[in-house]
Amino acid sequence: MPLQSRKRRSQPAEDSDDPDPSPPQRRRLTQKQFQPQRRNGESSTQGARANRRLETPEDDEEDDALSGDEELGDSHGGTNKDRLVKKLIRLALASEYIRQPLKRTDISSKVLGTQGRMFKSIFDQAQRELREVFGMQLVELPMREKTKLSQRRGIINQCHFPPSTSPAQNSDRAPTSSKQYLLQTVLPQPFRESEIVQPHGFREQTYTGLVTMIVSLIYLNGKVLPENKLIRYLTRMNADDYTPIDKTEKIIALMVKQGYITKQKDDTGDGGHDYYLGPRAKMEIGSDGVLNMLKTVYGVKAPEDLEKKLQRNIGPDLDAIAADEGPSQKRVKGGGRKRATQNDEDD
Repeated sequence: MPLQSRKRRSQPAEDSDDPDPSPPQRRRLTQKQFQPQRRNGESSTQGARANRRLETPEDDEEDDALSGDEELGDSHGGTNKDRLVKKLIRLALASEYIRQPLKRTDISSKVLGTQGRMFKSIFDQAQRELREVFGMQLVELPMREKTKLSQRRGIINQCHFPPSTSPAQNSDRAPTSSKQYLLQTVLPQPFRESEIVQPHGFREQTYTGLVTMIVSLIYLNGKVLPENKLIRYLTRMNADDYTPIDKTEKIIALMVKQGYITKQKDDTGDGGHDYYLGPRAKMEIGSDGVLNMLKTVYGVKAPEDLEKKLQRNIGPDLDAIAADEGPSQKRVKGGGRKRATQNDEDD
């Protein structure tokens, strides 16, 4: 009797329809469930090929993932370029707000960093966004005024003689590009009227008036104004020591710092200084701004030949002459000297 009872208890363990198989049995069932069945006469090599065919969709998904990563990398590259463009625009706006020129070295160090080769593409895209969004563009500042007598003679000689082709001599020539920029409006002329574009606040209005007045005096005195003569002009306006916004000395120093005027020692050696036009004054005011101010001051009593008198006082622009008339003047002078030599021989 005890043996029969043991056999009855062991029969359920041998039943394959047990709903809860043991872990080894579960693993064997899983392997059998996912193992591909071979056909009659099919070898193991053919079965491996079938397995590879079954794995093909997974490989396609991996390829799609890789291509997605590449597209993501391209999008990151575009995002990086846009970020550099925005940094350049912010730097240009911040520099113009404090009236400081935007230097090429600042763009390289503060914006580009190790991406120095992308300067042209970044600069061009920033220019497009500045024009379309802000109505402004970056304009390169002109070179500083040639203040020394030797520099002026060099410009005159450049008008009569072409530049040398020798690399050693060309290396000694002064640079022709300032590599400094400022923001200039590109709005249509109807939107630039004084009723629309006005300095904001009393301090800004007073400072703009002082800058325009001093720059105009420099223009009217042949683009160079001795310090003692400037003091006499300021004394007439009771602004030789103080202005409505600050000390006169600090205001003039601020104009020099912002590039409206430049201060150089005179050639007399008595310790005096001369004031010249700065690069920013040429771009923001210029001779046209001086002429408009004179017409506003004179009103209906402005002389008819006011523009001619202004051009006579300003004098020739040596930089423009050196850029436009350099090689042609040599041929004219050379021809004149040759004819004079022939006349001497005839005499």
